[in-house]
Amino acid sequence: LSFYEFEQQLRAAGYQLHAPKMKEDGSVEINGAYDLALAWKNRFAGSPVVPNDISYQEGKSFLVITGPNQGGKTTLARAAGQCIYFMIMGLKAPCRSMRARFFERILTHFEVEESVETGAGKLKEELQRLKPMMNVYAANSFVILNELFTTATTYDAEIMAKKVMDHFIRHGCLGIYVTHIQELADETAQEGIQSMVAQVDENDPSVRTFQIIPMKAQGLGYSDHIVKKYGLGFEQVTARLEDLIGGENR
Repeated sequence: LSFYEFEQQLRAAGYQLHAPKMKEDGSVEINGAYDLALAWKNRFAGSPVVPNDISYQEGKSFLVITGPNQGGKTTLARAAGQCIYFMIMGLKAPCRSMRARFFERILTHFEVEESVETGAGKLKEELQRLKPMMNVYAANSFVILNELFTTATTYDAEIMAKKVMDHFIRHGCLGIYVTHIQELADETAQEGIQSMVAQVDENDPSVRTFQIIPMKAQGLGYSDHIVKKYGLGFEQVTARLEDLIGGENR
């Protein structure tokens, strides 16, 4: 009853929920997926949530999402997880339409704050959280991995991430991997990988469109626009230093 009351309020705000259609095997096709929590938060703010499509090409098992910071990568991963979760519960999902096979469970690994009490570094804590996911619950799961191994070197993080994805692929899982490491999205380097990229406005790269489409990784993080936005560009810092030094000389 609470769910249907919630649905009515969402519909009044302009958002739809639709019943997923089950299929015996294959992958996942979701049209117009959106983050339910973000839609609920923004329902009266006049800022609609941008929906995205999620579709696995034949032979692909992991969507590797790259692109600029604050571009909607993690939001899409959450939206996909919500759709699968509601499907498993037999409820409508936050999307326009959805067809998917049944999954035994959802496995998620999102970044958490490093704990001083454990005495372990962040990398060790990540591995400790991954171990039961990989050893106990791996078979036929939908897996969401968000920015793993950020404290490791890029080289080490790439090797470990490929091993993690390969493990889940061999156990018949589908998943999403959100990362800043462009090499992980190379479809020729690892079997079963499909690249998706968060987009920016073609006229102003500092503006995120929150559209995420299947395409080859671009190798661009667009971090320079964020740096300049907060006055930390090279020219901006240099000018401030010159003013300070000049002021002292005067």
